[in-house]
Amino acid sequence: MIFDEFPLTAAEGVMLAHTLKLGGRTLKKGRVLSALDLDLLDDEGFSTVTGARLGPDDVAEDVAAAELAAQLVGANMETRPPRAGRGNLHALAAGVLRIDAERIHRMNLLDEAIAIGTLPPHAVVRPGQVVATVKIIPFAVPRRLLDACRAIAAGAPPIAIAELKPCRAALIQTELSGMKDSIFAATAKVTRERVEALGGRLTLALRGPHRRDALESMLHQALATGCELVMMCGATVAKDRNDIAPASVTAVGGTIEHFGMPVEPGNMLVLGRIGAVPVVILPGCGRSRKSNGLDLVLPRLMAGIPPTREDIMRMGVGGLIRSAPDEGEDANLTDNDRASDLASHAAAAAADRRVTTSRV
Repeated sequence: MIFDEFPLTAAEGVMLAHTLKLGGRTLKKGRVLSALDLDLLDDEGFSTVTGARLGPDDVAEDVAAAELAAQLVGANMETRPPRAGRGNLHALAAGVLRIDAERIHRMNLLDEAIAIGTLPPHAVVRPGQVVATVKIIPFAVPRRLLDACRAIAAGAPPIAIAELKPCRAALIQTELSGMKDSIFAATAKVTRERVEALGGRLTLALRGPHRRDALESMLHQALATGCELVMMCGATVAKDRNDIAPASVTAVGGTIEHFGMPVEPGNMLVLGRIGAVPVVILPGCGRSRKSNGLDLVLPRLMAGIPPTREDIMRMGVGGLIRSAPDEGEDANLTDNDRASDLASHAAAAAADRRVTTSRV
């Protein structure tokens, strides 16, 4: 491609670099100039015009953008016709964005003429939303660049959407004496809103004393009712793999896959599994509707792409969601923590041994 200022006598077939308004007519950027266009420019007093002349191996910006976008698009996505060298990729379903970042980087590093931008990996997206964009910076790119991109994109598409699946979730809460009923009601409300925002349903809510045998009983009940996801919110935040909540998961045949995460708030989240059913032991901030580590894990679980131990450990970069709570934030959580710290095991043993169950 040759970009230059061309004399009108040599400008036929040149792509116009900038929109020109000529009396009652407008010649738009990217227009391929015809002999009639050049006569009009001459009549308006132009002697030269700035633009680009494509070579035999060049691919015009819109064609190139459409071709490159088609190389990227994966499941539950579509491309739309490009304009001015830009082609967007849209979601066809609500889901979680999956990106092979290394391959996108390789394409962007090929040449400054190619620019691919995406939403962050594992972003939650809605139908119709733009999840990635392709921009051809100049008016055209050499065919070799598109061929190089095709080679990088070979195999599984670099960008796809894992669709959020309808999910029946259970919430298990434990209590110690002195804790307020409002804490449990607020936690259930926030959890229900989180699950429903992702297309699932909180179908079972259980509440009982903060003891391992009670938790084991509630876990068995959640599994027996067909729940596909279990969230546990203890009267005290789990401090060790052998603490009450994690120990109850292993006691019923489950495993603790990872304890903690490099995300604040959310450091104390615990991820486990009982058979095929994910179990999340919530950190204290899980009671809050404000963004926290749970919001990085829950969408992936509900889209069927559970984070691995390594995935969680790599969440530290960008994992500082906020440096400190707002003053007065999570007042219920503060009450809960205070009650938990002051409560003794004797108080736990004296707590109501009846497990309260409610269907939602």
